[in-house]
Amino acid sequence: MTLNWFEMSMELLGGLAIFLYGLDMMIKGLLAVAGEKMKVFMGKLTTNRVTGAISGAVVTGVIQSSSATTVLVVGFVSAGFITVTQAASIIMGANLGTTMTAQIVAFKVTNLALLMVAFGFLLQFLERSSQQKSIGQLIMGLGLVFFGMNVMGSGMAPLKSFEPFLELMRELQNPFYGILVGFLFTALVQSSSATIGIVIVMASSGLITLPAGIAIAMGADIGTCTTALLAALGKTRDALRTALVHVTFNVMGVLIWLPFLGSLAALAIAISPGDMQGINSISQDVPREIANANTLFKLSALVLFLPMIPLFVWFVNKLVPVIPEESHSKEIKPLFLDESLAGTASLAFGNLKMELANFQTEFAKFFAHVIRYSENTQLSQLAFEDSSLIRLKRYQQAILEYIGKISRSDLDDDQQAYYVKMITLVNTLSIILETIEYNLLKTKHEALSRKLKPSKTMEELMDTLAKEVAKAIDNALLSLQDDQHDKAVLVVTAKPTINHLMEEALTHQAKNFQANEQRMQIFRFEMQIVEGLKTLFFEAKRIAKLNIQENA
Repeated sequence: MTLNWFEMSMELLGGLAIFLYGLDMMIKGLLAVAGEKMKVFMGKLTTNRVTGAISGAVVTGVIQSSSATTVLVVGFVSAGFITVTQAASIIMGANLGTTMTAQIVAFKVTNLALLMVAFGFLLQFLERSSQQKSIGQLIMGLGLVFFGMNVMGSGMAPLKSFEPFLELMRELQNPFYGILVGFLFTALVQSSSATIGIVIVMASSGLITLPAGIAIAMGADIGTCTTALLAALGKTRDALRTALVHVTFNVMGVLIWLPFLGSLAALAIAISPGDMQGINSISQDVPREIANANTLFKLSALVLFLPMIPLFVWFVNKLVPVIPEESHSKEIKPLFLDESLAGTASLAFGNLKMELANFQTEFAKFFAHVIRYSENTQLSQLAFEDSSLIRLKRYQQAILEYIGKISRSDLDDDQQAYYVKMITLVNTLSIILETIEYNLLKTKHEALSRKLKPSKTMEELMDTLAKEVAKAIDNALLSLQDDQHDKAVLVVTAKPTINHLMEEALTHQAKNFQANEQRMQIFRFEMQIVEGLKTLFFEAKRIAKLNIQENA
């Protein structure tokens, strides 16, 4: 038998591309329609293991991608919103939720593919509201998923009578080969849904047996972990631990069922409806049996391992040990903001003053890290600084909320003035943190990714300037703690020194300016840092002047 390999390859690869594009479109549509609600839903349901697993399963069942859920969870952990323990339960639930994809594609709904594409397109084309357009995107994406499967099935149909291919499929009866194929293909296309979709298409055409399909699905379960590992690169060590929980859980699930693959296949047959015989039985029943086996093996892993989450967390902590730097990376909790005293202004303001002293200490430690410029800077260091900034922002917000709870109606004139002073101060702190984020941290990230390095002279100038600015911010915050007027004066009188250093930096840049792409990028990097430091000094002066004006 002669096969048209070119035509078959085009249909297979084209169908796969349509499938993946449709899956991506469907996920984007779903996230646009209900993404924020899903985040809130997931955030609320992480109080214990069971609710965390339920939230992971439901969200993944809706968005049809465990990879998307896992990447979202890794981001949550990196930002400090949830712990590794909370993330573990969500990931375990997501693993079960992703079986919904296999269940959907196992039904014979592919004949509706083009109708769904057409209807989804019309919604996007005719509707004006972004919500309706997103729903159209969702429906069109789902239609493209099914259409891509049709195209792949058509491309692979001639293989059912091609003996070398049938021999290869017989080799996949060895579960180790099947797992390897599933792992490699999923790691390549970054979608276990695509792998299982192809397996079900092949089963519908009678090209693959139930045991081989189960083995490939198990390999896909391990292969999908690569997405989480890639998402964790450059983020916090907790984010890496979360990705490793995903890997450990999926590998352990496969290892436990591997010796009992025959029993799993028998159980899948037993719970799957089907009474047809011969080749029709293969094309009708095996896709459903593969989908059910996939659900059974993931459900059993969830039930078995959910109570063992502390053991998983202990294991990944051994793989990625807690380093001394992390001991300072925990959530910053307010120490003195007693809400029961918010109604008594004199006591509340006293607590607020002590809390701001603690903020100044935490900020000083953070800023000392940020202003270090080194050609040996690692992505992990920047990730640590990013997460520290997020914690400081939340801390600043907590202080601002406490000020808002102090009743203005019961304040005398002096207290009213102090209230306004504190609101101004905390808002200025917000500007300082935003400046650090956009002018310093994001610029350092860009410099690292583009391998940009300032000249040695410029590095020394920026280092000196940064230390002077750090000193000014420290003095500004200290001036408000005990009304230290002299500290505020030091900030204002530092202006000539700061201006001189900036002038030196600009002069050096002008002398060494070169009109080539690399030098232009370095020039922009240096200017972003200098401008950021200039803004920070300006805000430090604003804080200092709050004290000077009060004492004038």
